[in-house]
Amino acid sequence: MHKQLTYTDAILGDSALLSRTSFASKRSWGYPEEWMSLWKTDLEVTEDYISKNKVVKVFDAEVFIGFFAIIHEEENTATIDHFWLVPQKLKQNYGREIFKYIMEYASSRDYERLSLVAEPNAKGFYEKMNGTIIGQFESKIIDRFLDIYEFPIIRSDDH
Repeated sequence: MHKQLTYTDAILGDSALLSRTSFASKRSWGYPEEWMSLWKTDLEVTEDYISKNKVVKVFDAEVFIGFFAIIHEEENTATIDHFWLVPQKLKQNYGREIFKYIMEYASSRDYERLSLVAEPNAKGFYEKMNGTIIGQFESKIIDRFLDIYEFPIIRSDDH
């Protein structure tokens, strides 16, 4: 059983840790290095990115297990831009717990729409999280399409 997860806003000095985490997590799916090279700018988390977006580190007890980032798009719309766990913590239900936190965060900010572009290997996870596919686009890899998911925001006053 997981200990109580804690969430801490990333600071500029976290750029290297977060970038290592996104690369390691993506690499755990067994992608060829040439693809990983194409995704370098997508996976890198710069200090500038941290300063402009909501980037949150996640800990189990005092052990760093991953992070997520949310981009505020419009008045009531946001995108989950990063959602990565260290490879050793994948498939242990951490993702489900963290996603619940992300949804609560979105609700508390009065977002009406929360979306993300899914890693194809995570498709089943996002379906379990009640995501609805609202579109697709071709990735940097020819003939490889990514699903765009939208998630219902449940507000406490909706009950």
